[in-house]
Amino acid sequence: MSEDQEVILLKGRLDGNQRNRLARLLDMLYTPSELAKEIGFTTRQVYRVYIPAGLPHERDQKSHIWINGKVFREWIKEVYKKQELGLNEAFCLTCKQAVKMIKPERKQEGRLFYYICTCPNCGRKLARIITRGKRIE
Repeated sequence: MSEDQEVILLKGRLDGNQRNRLARLLDMLYTPSELAKEIGFTTRQVYRVYIPAGLPHERDQKSHIWINGKVFREWIKEVYKKQELGLNEAFCLTCKQAVKMIKPERKQEGRLFYYICTCPNCGRKLARIITRGKRIE
């Protein structure tokens, strides 16, 4: 991996339903368990993943953790940005990085067109969707 590429953090990523629930968070303080219940992940994830990753939070006199919902939403969107891939790149889940597709093979299933190739680093089979719908040449 080159120096100018960002390291992608995969631990703690939210699925689609959880990302949609972020909009429900109010500009108020939540305990880690309230936040976890509201979004749909475990309280343990707050302590093991988000706080070590730099989640902004406060502690009261009794050392209880409080997290602002609006700040959490913005922090998640900043830290877990969607990565844009180049035209000749695919994302390898083993290497956790974008890799250049070497000798991609074009495939079709119904109206779904995609490329299949192998990761040059680890040999994992990679797929990159081209388009859904009308046939393109």
